[in-house]
Amino acid sequence: MKKIFLLLCLVATIISCKKDDDGNANCIKPASIVAIQINSTSIFFEWDTSNGTAWQFEYGPTGFQLGTGIIVQTSQEEYLIPGLLPSTAYTIYLRNNCGSDGYSDYITLDFITSEPAVTCNAPTGLQQTSIGSTYIDITWEENNETAWQVEYGPVGHPIGSGTIEETSQSNYRIDGLTPATTYEIYVRANCGSQDGFSLWTPRLVITTNN
Repeated sequence: MKKIFLLLCLVATIISCKKDDDGNANCIKPASIVAIQINSTSIFFEWDTSNGTAWQFEYGPTGFQLGTGIIVQTSQEEYLIPGLLPSTAYTIYLRNNCGSDGYSDYITLDFITSEPAVTCNAPTGLQQTSIGSTYIDITWEENNETAWQVEYGPVGHPIGSGTIEETSQSNYRIDGLTPATTYEIYVRANCGSQDGFSLWTPRLVITTNN
C-alpha cells in the first residue's frame, strides 16, 4: 500500500512539472523593444532578434485589452506602423512566435505620437482699423500666407455657422452690417487643397456705430 501511495505521488509530481513546463518554457521573449522614430501618425521601431526568427505584435491605444488591438505577424527585425492618430498614447505588445513551441511572454513599448506638423500658418494680430454703422475694417499679420477666410456673426455663434468670405488681402472690409450691433469675427489662412486651413484667430468682438 505504501508503494502504491509513493507511485501515485511520483505520477502527480511528473504531471505537475509537465504542466509548469507548458506554454513559454521553450519560447524565450525578446530582450528589448526600442522606438527609432515617432511622428504624428506613425512609429518606426525595432527589437532584439537573438531569441527568435518570427514575431507577433499587437498594438492599440494605451489601456486597450489584448485581443482587441491590431495584430501583426512578421519575420522582419524592424517595423513601421502607419495610420496612427496625432498626440495619442499607444502601447505595443511584442512576443516571439516559436511555432510548435507556442508564443513567449510579451514585452511592451509605450509611446505618444507627436502633434501634427504645422503646414498652414495662422494669421496673428487681428484688429479693427475702422468702424462705421454698416461696416468694419480689419487687418492681420499675413505670416507668409496669401489667402484667408473671414467669418463673422452674432456674438456666441459657433464657428462655421457664421458668414464666411474669402479674400487675398490682409486689410479687409466687412460690409452690409446692421447698425449698433455686436459682431464676433475670426480669420484663418486658406492654404489650398494640399495643406488645408490654419487654426482660427482668437475672436475679435466689435460693435457697429449707430
